[in-house]
Parts: sequence; C-alpha cells; structure tokens
Amino acid sequence: MKNFIERIKSYSKRKDTADMAIRAWKSVNEEVYTNFCKRIDAVAKGGITVLMDMYQMMRDCTPPEALMMYNWLSDFANGKDVPDIANRQWAGQYTETIAQCITNKRLWIGINVKTGTIELLTSPKSGLLMVHSETPIEIWNHLPLAMRTYLTVQLDLLMRNSKGCYLLSKLERKMVYQFLAYISQIVFLSHAVFIGGFMANLYDRVMEKKEDLAYCVYYFVVFDHGLSRMAKLLDHLLNSEEVDHGDMLLVKSCVTMLVNGSIEMGTETKADWEDTVEKCNPEIWKEVIFALRKVKGRRGNKKVMQSLDDILIGDKERIKQGICLFLEENTEDISLAYLLKSLAKAGRIKASTKYMAFHRAIEQFSQRHYGHDIPQKRYGEIKDMVLDLPQRGNSFVKAKRIIDRWTDFFINNG
Repeated sequence: MKNFIERIKSYSKRKDTADMAIRAWKSVNEEVYTNFCKRIDAVAKGGITVLMDMYQMMRDCTPPEALMMYNWLSDFANGKDVPDIANRQWAGQYTETIAQCITNKRLWIGINVKTGTIELLTSPKSGLLMVHSETPIEIWNHLPLAMRTYLTVQLDLLMRNSKGCYLLSKLERKMVYQFLAYISQIVFLSHAVFIGGFMANLYDRVMEKKEDLAYCVYYFVVFDHGLSRMAKLLDHLLNSEEVDHGDMLLVKSCVTMLVNGSIEMGTETKADWEDTVEKCNPEIWKEVIFALRKVKGRRGNKKVMQSLDDILIGDKERIKQGICLFLEENTEDISLAYLLKSLAKAGRIKASTKYMAFHRAIEQFSQRHYGHDIPQKRYGEIKDMVLDLPQRGNSFVKAKRIIDRWTDFFINNG
C-alpha cells in the first residue's frame, strides 16, 4: 500500500483531497451513511456494535510497535507472565528518543502530526504537538483534583486488599501514586510518537481501501458535527443510567477531549458548543464551559469543502455531463468563471456558492488542476454585471457568447 503522507507531502493539499473525496462519496452513498447514523443513535439504547467496529478499525490503523507495547501492558496489568521489555525496542524506532526525554526532563518531543516526523527539542516549537517528561511529583500534582481523589481511593482499596501493602506508611503510599503516574507518563509519551503513523494509516484506509466505515466516521466527525453529537449522547447516558464517581470522571474526560478536538479541527466553534450544552446535564455543561475557557478558538474564514453534488440543483447527473462537455471545449482557467456564471443564471447551482468552493469542486470532479487567481477575479467582475448591455472590449463579447450559450444548455439539460 502506498503511504498517503509520502504520496502527498503537503498536509493542506492532502486534507483538501481527502475532504473532497469524502464529500463526493457521501453524495452517492446517502443510504450507507444514514444507516451509520442510526447505529450511532442506537448506542444510547445499548447497541454498541458500531463502537466495536470503529475500535477494530482504529486498532488496524495502529502501528505494529504500538500494538506490541499495548499488548505487553495489558498482559502485565492482568498478572500474566510477560517477557522482559527492558532490552527491547518497545516503542520501535522512537524508543531511544523517548528514553532520552524521560531521563532528561528539560527535553521535549515534538510531533508533527501533519507529516509524521518526530523531533527531540530543548524547548517548545510552534506548529508541533509538544510533550515532555516530568518528575513523578510534578505529574501527580498536575493531575486534576477530581482525578487524584479518585485514583487515591481506588489505589487505597487495591492496596488494602493486597498482601504486604496494608502496612505501607502514608509517605510510601504517596510514592506508589507518583510511581503509577510516572508509568502513565511513559505510556503517554510512547502513545504520542505513534500519532503520525496512525494518521498515515487512517488516510491510506480512506483513500486506498475506500472502506465505508472509514468514510462514514470521517464525514460524521468533520462535516456533520459528530463530536458535539457524541457529547449529547454522553449527556443522554448520564441522565438515563446509574453512574458512579468513576463513570462521571470518564464522561467528563471524554467531553473535554471532544471540545478540544472539535475546535482544534475547526469542526465546531465556541458558540456551537454553548448552544449544544444549553439543555445538557449541569455536570456536562460545567465541563464544556470550563474547557471553552482554556481552549483557543480558530479565527479567520473557514475553507468550504463541497462536492458538485452538494451545490448543484436539478438533475445532477445531466448537469455534470454538461460540465464535462464545457470543460472539454473550454480549457483555459478563466473559463471556470463563465461556467459558474452560466450555472447560476440557469438556476442549476446554489445561490450561496462562493467561487473557491465551486473551483475546488470542479478540480475534484475533473481530477485536473486549474489556477484560481484569474477566474476568481474574472467572476468577481461579471458576477453581478448585466452582460446584455453594450460592453467595451472583445473579452466581454467572448464572455457573453460563452455564458449565453451554456446558460441555455443548462436550462434545457438540468
């Protein structure tokens, strides 16, 4: 399998390509996606088959070195006989990097999620996911108070029921807490370095295998407010089930990750989240509002990714056939401005469609690259211009001739 990150080095281009492919897939697979959403809704009633399928897909995307480490930890936690991992490359090619970071807390590991590269740095660097090691005491003190309280109670119960542990002093117990926090930090660092490989595998699964579940999850999260919908699902479970302190802590942690993840990806805004949790359980509401206070919103205009099927009006197949004929006959970049004007005059495209959204949709549909500067500027000139009035210059005469011809075509073939 070709690695998607290696094939397309530009993260922006890679994401745009994936976004557009998902949009196009959704347009012709409405029934598949609708069924996926029904399975998601069924989780509130105890139907978790879709979650199990998603878990298996995520596991399949996890790099082999990470699976080896997770399996070792699972066996160790369950008291099984496990091989000595000290002399093994337990984190694959990143083992040495993690070891250096752990033994020198001044060092940082920088993960470029967009390219999958890992760097060992002496200070944080913008544009990278930065993680670093801390002492056991620092790790323990940085945990949220609710988390520390819960872990203390659970560990005390565990030690009280374990031979040889009930005689531990208060200081020794605290050292146990800190030791476990330190182990969790090692696991976290190891997990972080595999993010790039995981994302590469996931993109390959979407773009190469074209697996329905991967497409559904991608569309659900990126375009259908999936993360905020999952928060509502957690709220429903919280209100309909008996939950203990551990369950509540898990729900709160999930909600925080959903808020942070959605705003980081740009799939939700702070205002979206405020509207989402307006009628949620007070515990969910407080967690979301607290998370919003700490997270930075994404500013600027959001790039609109839509397929032709998303923006065309009428018999879409016939209109797309006409677009193919237009593109065969008119090969210059500027012609796209005339194509959009023709579709708009014929009422075959949504009135709210911006030029660049149309341009990206055409590139995805035709699998060709067009320069956007000239046609975008040209469309701005002719968008609201009445071309029937006398115009100066041959370029407007040519534009009017093309637009009039193809406006009639799309009126009659759409």
